[in-house]
Amino acid sequence: MLHWVKITEQLPEEQKPVFLIKEESQNIKHADIGCLVTSDDGKLQGFHIDNDTKVVKLEARFAWMYLEEKSFFVPDLPDAELEPTVLDFLERLAFFDKKLTRLSAWMVQSGQGLYHLDFYITGIVSRSLSLINGFETLVKSRNYLSALHLVRPHLDNFMRLHAAWLCNDPHDFAFRVWKGEQVQKIRDKDNKPLKDWYLKEKVSELYPWIANVYNETSGFIHFSNKHIAGAVNTKDENLTAYISKNDNNIPNKDKLETIMCMIEITNCIANHIFGWIDTKRIKG
Repeated sequence: MLHWVKITEQLPEEQKPVFLIKEESQNIKHADIGCLVTSDDGKLQGFHIDNDTKVVKLEARFAWMYLEEKSFFVPDLPDAELEPTVLDFLERLAFFDKKLTRLSAWMVQSGQGLYHLDFYITGIVSRSLSLINGFETLVKSRNYLSALHLVRPHLDNFMRLHAAWLCNDPHDFAFRVWKGEQVQKIRDKDNKPLKDWYLKEKVSELYPWIANVYNETSGFIHFSNKHIAGAVNTKDENLTAYISKNDNNIPNKDKLETIMCMIEITNCIANHIFGWIDTKRIKG
């Protein structure tokens, strides 16, 4: 899903990561990734796209597109009319396959070499793409309850990515995990073990909505009232139970909210990776 914005028509927000192309294109395979920067006096300077402080002029690029997926909400429509919106947002989620692949390529070529954190992030990205693909496939096959189970491991992906940022030496952390040490047995810069509940608290400081997502999705790990609610419908004082492998009883509104949650988690992952790319570009 390509939504290129021409440089001559509008500029992105300053310091927000964007893909950049030199000419009109239907893919991002050869796109740069960078952000709009200003000079010390506040004047627009251009796009920082490469190692050190290399900045290209605004007119050197044709169009841009945000790394993040932005501007989404559940339309105020009858539930039956939300089906096209569900498919649209699934497409936006699936497009992260191309975004994260291109982002990873830039990560590898940025700076003066590869670090243990690069390999750690590569594993995070691979797992994320697998989870996104599985989620999309399950929702399209009307197996929403199974798709819901993939939200928690996707959130787990982000929490374990952020864990590297909490350590004194992210590369040592990445190397230890690579060698088989459990994340929960490693301690951060405050000497706190990186257990799930602690990681949840730390990422919730950045994104408060994550605490609720973590708690809600925990109900899908083991059989709970959430599974019963998906199989029972109460309407007009009548109680109806469904036995089916499909999700005919799941409102499109619920599906949309879950897809948006997957998108937001992926936004968090993508932003962290870009932050590492920026660090490599400046520090080598």
